[in-house]
Amino acid sequence: MPDERPQTLYYIRTDSLGTDPDIGGQLAQAFWNSFHERLEGVATFAFANKGIFLALDDSPVIEGLKRLAERGCPIYVCGSCMDYYEVRDRLAVGEPGSIPLLQQLMCDAAKVVTF
Repeated sequence: MPDERPQTLYYIRTDSLGTDPDIGGQLAQAFWNSFHERLEGVATFAFANKGIFLALDDSPVIEGLKRLAERGCPIYVCGSCMDYYEVRDRLAVGEPGSIPLLQQLMCDAAKVVTF
């Protein structure tokens, strides 16, 4: 019987790519603003910790994330993280998520890619 679990879950924990925040911010911008062009099919995206800042109204990657959402990719943003940073009212793409939801997404996914 073929594996019928959902495709890939992208778990994003940072608003940067790599460890240097200066170049990492630039790399993140280049990555997320063009990822929709290369992604085949639909994937699920979960943002937590500082990764939530990518889904806020002033994010330099918000247009790229909106394009993923328009393609039908579910986007979840950690509600506890938004409350911790006091930014829930600035969510611009996706919907609030939770730890139980993240656990379920990880258990259901065929593959988890972590940033």
